[in-house]
Amino acid sequence: MDAVLTQPGDLISTRLFLLRDLAASLEMSQLALSENDAEKIARGAAHQAELCRQWSLLEDQLRHESERGSLSLVDAASRSSMPPAPSTDHNREFEALTVRIRHLTRVHCSLLRHLQRSLAIVAHMADTHATTYAPELNLLHMATQPQAGVQSCPD
Repeated sequence: MDAVLTQPGDLISTRLFLLRDLAASLEMSQLALSENDAEKIARGAAHQAELCRQWSLLEDQLRHESERGSLSLVDAASRSSMPPAPSTDHNREFEALTVRIRHLTRVHCSLLRHLQRSLAIVAHMADTHATTYAPELNLLHMATQPQAGVQSCPD
């Protein structure tokens, strides 16, 4: 994807490829989130970030090609050799992938919220037991040192 694509058909095909790859990555991340697999979650997030970077570069190229007019202007020779169906198929697939990615993103967000709640519960439990599981060195130090403002009980 780092190479600059110049043919409009290549740009459109690459766009669909990136969307397919993003959908597959989101599906794999859902499994990782449901399994609480931190390593897979991190790999999925890194992969999705890279796909977003590639998407941004591709959209810049598409915008540039559109401004030059090469996406809308096709010479007569190539127009006669190109069947009209792929453009329609590309549009349908693009729309279907867009709907699928929106759905996967909503599910992904929901799973992240549930994971965040679970982590908050574990953090709260750890905080409430922090003094119980304090290192022994601190407990020994606290037991041997009188604390300021604390009076001992009269015998």
